[in-house]
Amino acid sequence: MSTTRTLWKGAISFGLVHIPVGLHTASTPGGIDFDWLDKRSMDPVGYKRINKKTGKEIT
Repeated sequence: MSTTRTLWKGAISFGLVHIPVGLHTASTPGGIDFDWLDKRSMDPVGYKRINKKTGKEIT
């Protein structure tokens, strides 16, 4: 049994076969933050924002 609220209820019919259908949300609020890790040392990977024309770091 699903713990989410049903957004839509309906049915699909094929001849004499009647199949009840319910539509639920596919995702939950919130998210997962995936950090990039260096394969060799498992240290977090960072990046600098650099102006491509001047080569200077943007602060």
